[in-house]
This record gives sequence, structure tokens and C-alpha cells, in this order.
Amino acid sequence: MMRVWKLLLLAFIAALTAPALHAQVTTTIVNDSFTDGTRDNGADPVDTNWWASSSTSGIEVAPGSLGMVTGSTGRGIHAIFPTQTLNVGDSLKATYTFTTPATVGTAAASAFRVGLFDTLGRTGLDADITASTAAPSPLYGYYNATPSPTTGLPGYMMDMDVNTGATSDLAFRQLDTAVNSAAQTPTGRLMGTTTGFTQVANTGPDAGYTFTGNTTYTGSLMLTRLTDTDMQITGTLGDTVTHTVTDTFDSASYGMLAFWANSNIFGSANTPGAADNGIDFSNVKIEYTSVPEPASMSLVMLAIGWAARRRRTV
Repeated sequence: MMRVWKLLLLAFIAALTAPALHAQVTTTIVNDSFTDGTRDNGADPVDTNWWASSSTSGIEVAPGSLGMVTGSTGRGIHAIFPTQTLNVGDSLKATYTFTTPATVGTAAASAFRVGLFDTLGRTGLDADITASTAAPSPLYGYYNATPSPTTGLPGYMMDMDVNTGATSDLAFRQLDTAVNSAAQTPTGRLMGTTTGFTQVANTGPDAGYTFTGNTTYTGSLMLTRLTDTDMQITGTLGDTVTHTVTDTFDSASYGMLAFWANSNIFGSANTPGAADNGIDFSNVKIEYTSVPEPASMSLVMLAIGWAARRRRTV
């Protein structure tokens, strides 16, 4: 009889601790502050490699800063990280801190963009890539690629208005992955155009935020898998601007973070090393939050059942 009561006690303790064991677990995938002054992962295991997405002149780095060189030319950068697959309840969040240059454009809708994409295991993305309207890259997916079309990289882009006044807001777009016609791209330009993306739901509420020169901001983009088919997308800028929508997703796996700024938005020069040539990132963090399977509850039920059966036979 004493042994039965010990088993029941163990089952009771396991039941009490099960909720704690079921709590969410957050893992930092990338936490890059560029302190080593390089754009590779250096000696820090949570650094990552950074690459130009459209022009090899689109990126520069200094101790504590990764610059996206735009100015008079629209350009982007991207990073590849270990692919994370979201189960129901899991989320992936990219948080980024950046400082604007002295010059900031005053009237450009959807001009600053950030996206999370599935790499599809495609070789070649972990490198500087040249891509433009005249020379699209099949690595991003292109409907007219030779000898055959390449599928677009599934994922989401958040685009931000820049100084459009009281109507400044955030919006989300899902990349069209079809390759059967020019109307259903991909375009081979990643986020260099909104063509090839379908806007998700509606734009965010008019927030009326402003980007000013020589000012530091923090933004985020988070994907949360709600069900087998639905993804929740949440974007923030600072402490006051936020927007959330839900969409039917094409992929639950993500392994690339990308940024883009249109021309004449951030900076007046488009040369690496020049003053006033774009925004400077001081930190980029990518976190994966998972909800563990309730294996502990299964152990609880097993222990209780074993104890009850033992009691009947004693």
C-alpha cells in the first residue's frame, strides 16, 4: 500500500509541474550588434552573414554598424539563418534597431521594407546578389528564367510609409510564388518592387508616424502560426505603432531576413563610405518561440493509471 501512495504522490507532483514544463521556450537564433566590424559571423555564434540583395555597393560595415547604402538608389540587404519551421503556436520574430541618416525623404509610400522568407534550400542565396529590373535573379524566383521558371521564395514583406503625413502606416504583402505568367510573378528582385506580392488584408491604421534624420528607431516583424493553415503577422515601429493581420500561408519554414529602402528615401549619396548614404543598423535579433509538446501530461496520466491499477491488485 505504501508503494501505491508513493506513486500517487509522484503523479500529483508531476501534475503540479506540468504547466511549467509546458511554458513557451524562446531561442535566440541571431543577435548581431556588428561589434567585430565585419559582416560575417565572426567569433560570435549568434552573429550571421550579411549580403547585398541588389548591388554589391549596397552594403557597408564598421564596428557597431551595418549600413544599407541607398541614398539616390534603391537597394537591399539580406541574411540567411538556420531554417526555422513553425508548428502551431510557434512564432518567429525579427527585431532591428537602426539610425537614419541626416537626409530623409518626405513623400514616399511603402518605401522601407522588411521581410521573412523560406529559402527553399536554394543554393546561392548566402552571397552578394546582383538583381534589377533589367537583370532579375532566378535565385529569388523568376517566371521568365532560362531554361525554366524558378519558384518564388514563400514569405511575407512588411512595407512602411515614410513621411507621408497623417496617413503613414504599415502594410503586409505575401509573395506570389506562381511561375506561370508575368502577371503571377516572381519578379527576380526580392523586395525591390511590390509587383509579385499580394497585399494581405488592409493597410494598418493611420499612425501618422515620422522618420526624422539622425534618429534611432526599433522595429519588428513577427510571424505566429495559429493553425494548420493560418499565419498571424505582426509589425511594430517603436512603442506606439503596431499592426496585426491573419493570412493563409504558403510555408511554415523561414530562413532569410531581408531589408530594402527605395531611392531618395534615406540619404543623399549611394556610395559606400560616403556620408549621408543610408540607414545604419546597430542590432538585429531573430528569436524563435516554441510551445513544447505536452509530453509531461502524458507522463502524469501514465503514472496515475499505473498507481490505480497497482492499488486494485494490492
